[in-house]
Amino acid sequence: MNKILKHPLFSGSIIMFGGGMAANVINYIYHLLMGRILGPIDYGSLASIYSLIYVVAIVPISTSFAIVKFISQAKDKKERGYIYWVLKKFVFWVAVVASLVLLVISPWVAQYLKIDEFASVVMIAPMTFLLLMILTNQAAMQGLLRFIGVVGPGFSSALGKLLFGLFFVALGFSVNGAVFGILLALIVTYFLSVWLRGNLFDEKAKAGSFSIQKFLHYAFPVLIQALAFTAFFTVDVLLAKHFLPAFEAGIYAFPIVIGKKSRGEAYRGIFFVSFLLTVLISILAVSLYWLFPSLAIGILYGKDYLTAAPSLVWMGLFIGVYTANYILVNFLLSIERTKIVYLPLAIAVIQVVGINIWHSGIMDIITVSLVSMLILFVGLSLYMIYTQIPKLYVKN
Repeated sequence: MNKILKHPLFSGSIIMFGGGMAANVINYIYHLLMGRILGPIDYGSLASIYSLIYVVAIVPISTSFAIVKFISQAKDKKERGYIYWVLKKFVFWVAVVASLVLLVISPWVAQYLKIDEFASVVMIAPMTFLLLMILTNQAAMQGLLRFIGVVGPGFSSALGKLLFGLFFVALGFSVNGAVFGILLALIVTYFLSVWLRGNLFDEKAKAGSFSIQKFLHYAFPVLIQALAFTAFFTVDVLLAKHFLPAFEAGIYAFPIVIGKKSRGEAYRGIFFVSFLLTVLISILAVSLYWLFPSLAIGILYGKDYLTAAPSLVWMGLFIGVYTANYILVNFLLSIERTKIVYLPLAIAVIQVVGINIWHSGIMDIITVSLVSMLILFVGLSLYMIYTQIPKLYVKN
């Protein structure tokens, strides 16, 4: 028992779980408070900004998995240091280019999404740079099983955006204040990630055999998967902001944003349990939305959002099927079935086309998104039956 308790994976799991839960609770409180304080119209703008942040975070999220892999496989501190500094230099220049591109297209983005707070859109550029640098440090620390270096920045970011955001919103800066709070939180979090990293990576390691091509080859399938699944829960919010009146866009956005859950990679040993739990939790949540929609919205968000009550059960179904699909694809990626990532990418394109055609109201957008998720679920299920179910009957 003592060996288990002292094992770094056991203690690390406790740290990751506890820190992740704490950050999720803070994020939940953040959206509850912002939804109530800002009201549907301004909260719709904030939700659109968040959707844009989720989209630009695709690159750091996808590269972080690859960073964890290569750092953890390093033979010694010298090789580890070389890999880290090569990757950090590469990510730095990716962050610079991405931030400049976002800065240039900011006016078009603000106009397309009908966001009056132009400064909020501009701030996404420096946020992108900071996110990339923070996640590089977090991934490197995770590769060393230094889980405090992963959880600490995540908790700092969540708490910082809550405190800074509420402060500036209370001063009357509305959406700009909330977004500036996120930027300040990321600045603090970046310096925290550097401090937690310390001198674990040898800065003098100048030679080695690691190549960026190898890194990109591993990261690409994860990038496609992240692109598709991020599109599923951001494109609808962004297109709702473009096509619907401001009030309706805000009504649509709040349950979608609040419904986001942190998810981990699934592996065969825990896949069926994870999938079953997801289905059961989704059924419970959808049942509550169906039986008590007005009560759920009224208690959490207030009367301004009650017009969303008839749509809540369908939003819950969308989020439930989305999460099930996410688990299925992560499981397939974990067993190196990487080509499957092109299926969700194709469905994401169908979702975009569908919303551009049918967008007369909230239910149109929800219907297109839900149907897209159901089509993906059927496709993934058939693929699982064809490739994985037979293996259950084969003895290793």
